[in-house]
Amino acid sequence: MSDGKPVLQNIQDAFLNTLRREKTTVTVYLLNGAKLMGKIKSFDKFSVLLESGSQEQLIFKHAISTISHAREVRGPVDAHQSARESADSRQS
Repeated sequence: MSDGKPVLQNIQDAFLNTLRREKTTVTVYLLNGAKLMGKIKSFDKFSVLLESGSQEQLIFKHAISTISHAREVRGPVDAHQSARESADSRQS
C-alpha cells in the first residue's frame, strides 16, 4: 500500500517464505500419496519449486496435501510480513 502500512500476507505465503529463507528441509506429501523431500527454492501462486540434491521439481499446489518440516523454524511465522519481503522471495 502507498500509505506506508504493511500489507497483510497470507499464512501460506508466510509459511513457505520462512521455510525458503531458512533453507529448511521439508517433506511434501502429495494427494496421490507420494512423499517428496527437499528445500523450497521458490514458490508462486500456483506452484512450489523443490530442490533435492542437484535435482529440482516443480510441484503444482493443487497436488499438495501437506508440507511439514523436521526442525523448529526460527522465529514466528508472521502473516503480517511486508509485501516487499514476499515480492523478494518470488524473485530469488
